[in-house]
Amino acid sequence: MLPDLKQIWFTLCSKYTSNAELTETLYKELYRKYTGSGRHYHNLQHIRELIGLAEQYEQYLHDKDGVQFSIFYHDIIYNVLRKDNEQRSAVRAVKRLTELGVPASRVEAVGLFIEATKTHQVPETAPGKTDLTLFLDFDMAILAAPWEAYSTYTGQVRREYRIYPDRLYKPGRKAFLQQTLQTTHIFHTAVFREQYEARARANMEKELQAYI
Repeated sequence: MLPDLKQIWFTLCSKYTSNAELTETLYKELYRKYTGSGRHYHNLQHIRELIGLAEQYEQYLHDKDGVQFSIFYHDIIYNVLRKDNEQRSAVRAVKRLTELGVPASRVEAVGLFIEATKTHQVPETAPGKTDLTLFLDFDMAILAAPWEAYSTYTGQVRREYRIYPDRLYKPGRKAFLQQTLQTTHIFHTAVFREQYEARARANMEKELQAYI
């Protein structure tokens, strides 16, 4: 069963503020953003799945709160016509977490975590590297889903980019697959590599055949 996002949000925010009205307002903003008409993959279901992974791998996390906040805000801004969604999402997260009274060090880390989803690389100077690597692996976990779920994911992403004709979309998707497959590891952490690396590569190789 996937987690109840509103309950998790309220429990999380209650550690930093007693202002239930603010907590409710910020949840409504999250809900509105993630249920927009153009959201087919980067939606509330995606957030639920990542929160579920944070629960599943909680034993490996040092700052679960920071990771949960990063999950909630990492795709709050999502516009396929722009290339700065990650930066804009990070700015929104920093502003909202500051309003909630989250400590500055945690707010800064969340901003950096969200910005890292642009390249899925781990900056040398990043704080909380263990948590960051897990957070990035959570975000990429869909690549290792069973084939039916993986196919659904690729279809949902295509719908998000439906304004682009196949002659533009397919080369971009092909390049993403090839570049990812050429990396030494898709996943950063040993636990994800052991459990998911082979399946992710098999899925991506299978999808790539459609573009060759």
